[in-house]
Amino acid sequence: MNNNAIKNTLLSSTGIISFFLLLSGTAALIYQVVWVRLLSLSIGSTSISISTVLAAFFLGLGIGSYYADSLLKKFKNALKIYLVIELFIAVSALVLLPVLLNLDSYMSMLPMVNTHISWRFFMVMLLLLVPTFLIGTTFPLLMAVCIRNNDNIRSKLAHFYAFNTIGSVLGALLSGIVLIPHLGLDGTVYVAALLNLGIVLTGWLVYNRFQDSIIQLHQHSTHRHTTTPSLHSKAFIVLFVTGLSAMATEVGWMKFLIVYTGNTIYGFSLILAMFLFGLALGSWLATSRRMAQIATDRLLFYGLLLLAFMLLFARVGLGLFPEMYVALNAWDLNTFVNRWSKYLLMLLLLLPATIVFGALFPIALNYYSHHTQNASSYIGTAYSINIIAGIVGSLLAGFVIIPYLSTDFLLTIMALLIFLSALLFVKKIKTRNVMTLWIGYLFTFMLVSYYLPHLNYRDMVNIVIERHAMSQSPATTNFITEGQTGIISTLSYRNAPCIVKILNNGMNESWVDICDPNHLLLNEFLLGVMPLLLNPDAQNAFVVGYGGGTTLKALTLASSLHTIDVVELEPAILDAVRSIYNGVLPTQQHNEVHITVNDARNSLLMSSRLYDIIVSQPSHPWLSGASNMMNKDFFSIVKSKLSDHGINGQWVPLFTLDVATLKSIIKAYTDTFEYVISFINISSRDFLMFGSKKPIVLNLERITSQIQQRRLKPVFAQHRIASSEDLMRYFALNKEQLVNLSISAEPATDSNMLAETFFSRYRGIEGNSFNTIDFLMQHSSHDFNAYVTPK
Repeated sequence: MNNNAIKNTLLSSTGIISFFLLLSGTAALIYQVVWVRLLSLSIGSTSISISTVLAAFFLGLGIGSYYADSLLKKFKNALKIYLVIELFIAVSALVLLPVLLNLDSYMSMLPMVNTHISWRFFMVMLLLLVPTFLIGTTFPLLMAVCIRNNDNIRSKLAHFYAFNTIGSVLGALLSGIVLIPHLGLDGTVYVAALLNLGIVLTGWLVYNRFQDSIIQLHQHSTHRHTTTPSLHSKAFIVLFVTGLSAMATEVGWMKFLIVYTGNTIYGFSLILAMFLFGLALGSWLATSRRMAQIATDRLLFYGLLLLAFMLLFARVGLGLFPEMYVALNAWDLNTFVNRWSKYLLMLLLLLPATIVFGALFPIALNYYSHHTQNASSYIGTAYSINIIAGIVGSLLAGFVIIPYLSTDFLLTIMALLIFLSALLFVKKIKTRNVMTLWIGYLFTFMLVSYYLPHLNYRDMVNIVIERHAMSQSPATTNFITEGQTGIISTLSYRNAPCIVKILNNGMNESWVDICDPNHLLLNEFLLGVMPLLLNPDAQNAFVVGYGGGTTLKALTLASSLHTIDVVELEPAILDAVRSIYNGVLPTQQHNEVHITVNDARNSLLMSSRLYDIIVSQPSHPWLSGASNMMNKDFFSIVKSKLSDHGINGQWVPLFTLDVATLKSIIKAYTDTFEYVISFINISSRDFLMFGSKKPIVLNLERITSQIQQRRLKPVFAQHRIASSEDLMRYFALNKEQLVNLSISAEPATDSNMLAETFFSRYRGIEGNSFNTIDFLMQHSSHDFNAYVTPK
């Protein structure tokens, strides 16, 4: 085989393998996003639950990478194995889809799964093991097709890793911004499966010509090397440290930036795409001839030092992000440019560090596998080391460092870890006084780290407050902490010092009046008290979300309730409320109240009790976690846990909610409950729906009597409600009207995620707007007579 033939064969094989890696990376990231989202529905949407799902996902990838060489040794033909595996990935993903969509019902049969996080991890691991194992083998197997010796291995690895990572960038953007909003979770899985099948079809079409040329290329290779244990140990450490720090840093960046982007699949996909884009760009730069001429030891030494400083630069830049945000707002830019200039700023702050991460991985991979007889046999092992290290990094970040220290400490310590790892190569650097140089760099690093800006969540939260025009007067932040779902804070204003707002990532969750215990937020009070007015014989209740405690307080005012189970997703919300009331919860003295920190959907699924009242006040419907509790699947779970005459109360905040999404939520609710009434508070832009399996009856005389009860009267008096006639001023629409206004809408479900993904769709819906109050009032005739009992 002459040199021209070798070159043509190499170019042909490189192009086809690059194409396969691009599609494979796209499909893998789509699966990751969809599976994490689907599993959060049943496992829970707390940070611990999400970390558990991600750990199980990456563990499967690591195991697959490690055993890829064993598959190759057994079946010999790497290309054929790869194509069969791509087929099996598509099949396993399609088989897994209905299982994940119906996992709620399966889990209710296995209550032991909810007893400990280890059981959840084990179950998720079993579910994802086959597809993730298969996905984990793909990169090492494709490397085995093209790499059988050490000829320019660094450049090859960098090239192929870049294409695989570019595919991941496409997968992150497509899944979060295009596919899930328009096709739903199930349709998105079908697209990913089609990508796998496209690889299989293309592979079989070119198989004979491609395989013959690859065999000739491998036969022409004559290089043989032996392994060097010391090189393996150093490369192992570099792969492990960079994998650990990359994933931990990604978690920290995500935690900080999600305050601005919003805790949605849209924000998650954008930040993930930024991170992966930098990795892809760095891998591509590692293919350059200039870098190939530099000794690997020197590259790793200075590369690790550079990475440490770039990670520090990213931390400092993020600390200055609020100031840069204000500076950008001072420019006269249109809305679109202004918005995307902030995302561009995020990208530029993260890009230097992610580029170096991306460049170091193929260099370290080459360092690990270069001095072997068959380089491809070590790629899978090295790849698995990096993946397993990533699992350790994400768990350390999510379970230990951020909860007990801070995100700022996480980012700083990861940069320092990278800096210290450069010591591995000090003896290999042929430079005078290299140790003195390293110490000088370390001293500079410590000074810069200490004196330059750190992450400032207080300023970040103020950005969100200012963006939503929530502050009309000088405000004071009284409490702020990093929670599992976001940054929890409390805020009071100079012109209303008695009102304390509770915020999550700068978004208003609730408020309380610390001066007047009878001054309660009307919509939250009605959410709790209306089910009691409709079902005065209720014995027990279930509350989704503690908030400011107003809904719970309304329920405790009724002496008939013997048990009130409250589930709050975010433990920091409880800490915030305690900070308002001198370290105690205002409902602490009520023995009938039982508060649990968990995902409410998961708690309801695992509960064997039927409730007379279930009220739900999750956060804003477009946020991850909260959107899980504003769709038909959740409403069906609630209905199954209601007693025969039980009442459900559902809060729907209309703040920045579009008409199309509101219609989809109403459609889901009216499709689930046979009997529904609704109330609206125009001044606070809150909408309440109450549903039941039995006819809802408004006994106006009894309601007036209940309003006049000693403990309820002063609260109702704050809102000028003294009788049922006053209360019914807030009545909005009856069941028939709700059905008519939403008849053309598609109900929100777990699969279509209409509430969370509205941002990607609302402009394309004819007649859509954010005038939800006007829309509801246009359809309301204030007709509640059909529910009134005759005198």
